[in-house]
Amino acid sequence: MSSPPPPVRRLFDAGGPTLSEVGEAELLRRLTALALASAAGPPLVVASGDDAAVWLPPAGDGIVLSQDAIVEGEDFLKSWTDPEAVGRRALAVALSDLAAMGAVPHLCMVTYCAPGDAPIDDLLAIQRGLCTAAAAAGCQVAGGDVSAISGPLVIDVAVVGTVAPDRALRRDRGHPTDALLVTGSLGEAAAGLRLLLEGWEVAGEVGERCLERQLEPRARLAEGRALLELGVECAGDLSDGLIVDLGRITEASGCAAEIWLESLPTSPDVRALLGAAWPGAALGGGEDFELVAAVAADRLEGLLAAWPPALQPLRVVGRLATGSGVALLDRQGGEPVPLPAVGSRHFRQP
Repeated sequence: MSSPPPPVRRLFDAGGPTLSEVGEAELLRRLTALALASAAGPPLVVASGDDAAVWLPPAGDGIVLSQDAIVEGEDFLKSWTDPEAVGRRALAVALSDLAAMGAVPHLCMVTYCAPGDAPIDDLLAIQRGLCTAAAAAGCQVAGGDVSAISGPLVIDVAVVGTVAPDRALRRDRGHPTDALLVTGSLGEAAAGLRLLLEGWEVAGEVGERCLERQLEPRARLAEGRALLELGVECAGDLSDGLIVDLGRITEASGCAAEIWLESLPTSPDVRALLGAAWPGAALGGGEDFELVAAVAADRLEGLLAAWPPALQPLRVVGRLATGSGVALLDRQGGEPVPLPAVGSRHFRQP
């Protein structure tokens, strides 16, 4: 018996009525219908479709809030991907901040800014992708807004989660001699971006994996909660790369950090694909959306032993130290290596 054919994927700008032809009221009605049809978790007191949503948070929990936007031309090109994948990516990028706090996601709200000549089916497909990803994360789409714009498509997502107020993972809880760990692997998203920008064609599993890490990242929600449950206090997500995001931890914690190049979890096939450029991708390429954590050295062995095998692996990549700034050594106890350039910042920040 043959397998059913895969569903037909809608691409951007495939035709159909435009936003100007349909109008704001009909667009909002259709977006709201998709949100209501995909609702996950306990029902809202007042759901999407009214002037505002009403939510009753779990008693005693702290409310965790974050917001992220992705912009056509800056974060994706329509020729790279399809609208549903863009919706999934927009939510994952926002949820990564909740993962970094060890929070449980509950709600999200999305605002679309689009030109009037954009097909309405593009916006609805983005909403479907976002709603599907939200349901998988146990997160309800509680509403949002739409606006006309003369520039590129913008998708702005706000997320709401909860965590015990005295136990959230924080950047300012690191201490000198703490071990530094990261989840998963580094550099694949940057390699995927290079494939897209430079038109490389890399057949096989490595190319597909790198493209998927760039176009459809995953928020490490389960890993963040596991770090919290296992007693870790200091962590952050790797949206801008290990150099930048670890620098935020050292600044907040008032200490320095050293990274060990040979310990970075970058796969041999990605190193081979990028050649001498692999350290820059792993350290400064950004968009890995893994987690970096600091843990007291005397608790490291217990943390690694208790780490759930079903989650992304946890690997030691360096340590915190006295002083300030981030340094790179070729290995633990080894020689200094120049830090590679950071390629993930907006507005050309250093």
